[in-house]
Amino acid sequence: MTETFNVNEYWLERGQSYFCGNLPREFHRLQEQFLLDILQRSGILMDNILELGCGFGRITKLLSGTFPKARIAALDLSPDQLENARRVCGANPNISFHRYDFYSGEPFPGAGHDTAIGVEVLLHHPRAVVRSLFERLSGVCKHIVNLDWSEDWPCPTAAHVWVHDYPSIYSDVGLRCATFVLPKKIEGMQQRLFVAARDINPSLNDLERQVRDAQAKAKADSVKESSPEVVQWSQRLATAAAEIRQTLPVGTTFILVNDDQWGNESRALSGYTVLPFLEHNGQYWGRPDDDRTALNELERLQLAGATHLVFAWSSFWWLDHYAEFHNYVRSTCIKVLENDRLIIFRLSPHA
Repeated sequence: MTETFNVNEYWLERGQSYFCGNLPREFHRLQEQFLLDILQRSGILMDNILELGCGFGRITKLLSGTFPKARIAALDLSPDQLENARRVCGANPNISFHRYDFYSGEPFPGAGHDTAIGVEVLLHHPRAVVRSLFERLSGVCKHIVNLDWSEDWPCPTAAHVWVHDYPSIYSDVGLRCATFVLPKKIEGMQQRLFVAARDINPSLNDLERQVRDAQAKAKADSVKESSPEVVQWSQRLATAAAEIRQTLPVGTTFILVNDDQWGNESRALSGYTVLPFLEHNGQYWGRPDDDRTALNELERLQLAGATHLVFAWSSFWWLDHYAEFHNYVRSTCIKVLENDRLIIFRLSPHA
């Protein structure tokens, strides 16, 4: 709370009537698509979500639909907004709603959170409050995701708006962050999405570069208006699935290295047995700790019937990170396809 403006008082009053923002619907659609694309491609855990400032439930509903097995604790100061969010989201046992005051310093509801998410929330609080919030969240969440305005506005800001330099605030509390620029401004104002953690996985840095390079290329081409690669995930996935079908006979059992980012293998690859890597009881079990773990898992899955190994583009970073594993595969297996979406190996017969 500042001496000149009472943030909570403002939002308690505004929450009685606030139901939708003044942004154009097409921008919200772009924003939501961008958010989900980055979350799905980032590989960060989304099993237990803490949502900051859920408002009337726009993002809550989006998250619950995209990650249907996730537990979501949705927080907001306004009891009126929490009631709106309950109506918007409907009956869902995986969502719990909690009244929470950022200024209280009280423990966050729930425990074991994977990721905290705030969309257009932190701009309504001064830097000192945001810094304190990040510091406390870093102790209870593996990742913090926030999407917000990130550069000075061309017009004066209202009393309840602060435009922050989020990377510097994350740095102040010992966190590193990957930054993703939304591909379209709204009324000359730019939003960015930040994913912060104590340690950033190499795949997240790689995704950051991919998105930046794709947007730079789209801007440089500018022959016609088109969406950058970051919003063409479904098209790329469909092409990759078709290439797998063209390369491998139906009925093939293969290992798919994709950091569990595709999400719909069973639909796109029906007729195949797709083994995640690492695998446990048919489910994705995270990334290998080291090369030896990866090699042992490869041998185990071969014994279970796998005849091919498929790397998806989102996991090409493995080839550098697990160099010994990569060298083994290259030296003992036969490459049957390689392009900018897939690398497919036929595994050598197991002794």
